[in-house]
Amino acid sequence: MEEWLKITLCVSLFATFRDFRPVDSFYTSYLTSPAVNFTAEQVTEDIYPINSYATTSLIIIMFLVTDYVLYKPIVMLDALSSMVMFLLVLEPVTLFKSKLSMVFLGLTSASELAYMSYAYAKIRDRKLYQKMTGIVRGSNLLGKCLSSTFAQIAVSVLHIEYGLLVYISLAGSIVALAFSFFLPPVNVSIYFHPESPKTAKPKVNYSTFHNHCHKDLGPCLVEKSPKPVRVVFDQLYSELRDAYTNPYLLKYGIWFAFATGVYFQVMTYNDVLYLKLNERNPVNNKLYNGGVDALAFISGALSSYFIGFLKVNWKSTSDLFFFVGSLLSCITLCVCYVTTSLNLVYIMYIMFCFVFQSMNVVARSETAKNLKHDSFAFIFGVVFFISLVVSSVFTYLFVQGTIVAVPVNVQFLIYGLINGGLAIWFFFEMCKKKMCS
Repeated sequence: MEEWLKITLCVSLFATFRDFRPVDSFYTSYLTSPAVNFTAEQVTEDIYPINSYATTSLIIIMFLVTDYVLYKPIVMLDALSSMVMFLLVLEPVTLFKSKLSMVFLGLTSASELAYMSYAYAKIRDRKLYQKMTGIVRGSNLLGKCLSSTFAQIAVSVLHIEYGLLVYISLAGSIVALAFSFFLPPVNVSIYFHPESPKTAKPKVNYSTFHNHCHKDLGPCLVEKSPKPVRVVFDQLYSELRDAYTNPYLLKYGIWFAFATGVYFQVMTYNDVLYLKLNERNPVNNKLYNGGVDALAFISGALSSYFIGFLKVNWKSTSDLFFFVGSLLSCITLCVCYVTTSLNLVYIMYIMFCFVFQSMNVVARSETAKNLKHDSFAFIFGVVFFISLVVSSVFTYLFVQGTIVAVPVNVQFLIYGLINGGLAIWFFFEMCKKKMCS
């Protein structure tokens, strides 16, 4: 088996078990059940927002530290923090413990960039990035699908209590932690641990080092000792400038910031929307959260695998692809606002996840392929941070009602209109490209 495929499979197994968290599909139901007995307002306004704020705060530390500790420790921290989160919400659950669990969930979310960055760092051939991204992202969604399927069967058929799902989710995190020990270590990184020389060659500076290496001009010599902090921050600034003065990368950065911020909100508060519609009409709006999540994630996994192996010149077709995708995302979320049918909302949610995951694979792989240097954790960390800021702003303004109290269905309308704005932007980008050609 080729080395890149071994690494991809190892990371994929970690991603699958990392996201085997059956309680996620019924987490709001668990917190509002008689066993815990929080109100829906407490869950929405007091507990869930802490996750958004914690992730936003911690992501800065994560993308700066990941390179220094050579990726693998942060991958292990990802699984470990997930374990602590589930331990905190084992019965009996208090409001303080549930809020603290959101801090560890935020740490898990902030650490998520590490395992994908790890794969990019270990696989040096950029031609393989699209395949690898599709496989790993598909495995991540496969874990979510298996998790959701199990949750729905456990609740609807086996009549398992929600509290037991927490124990099963904890087991998934333990297995993920075990797999992380077997990941091969990363020995070099772009900032703090430059590559050691194999043969005596003249020194090269930072700006030419990776260009020479990627052109296969032979091993390059760089300083072995860790670089001073000032030099590292100069390099970080240089990476950021190089990435976002490139219009092609800037386009994906803007999409990441807003589309992923919206995705975080949808994934956090879709349970709340389901519960509201169920309470309004319990007979016709029965809860099938686990089954719907399973369909959403398996469709996203299949689209990720397919996109990963699709041979397309994205530089010429990406504007059309993202225009159509953003427009479909807008329509699906706006339908969630106008309808009172939970079944229709479920269908729209599945479509939204399918479309978002398809665009996500393209945006990730194209960004990784077109970075000037191997600064994956930093650049993905920056765009992840911006998307979390967007998500936190939505939470602060609309969910917690700091400016105006917005019902959850109206929140989905706002998220749909943001995707509509992205669709309009990609449409004009597409028109501009045609006029110039």
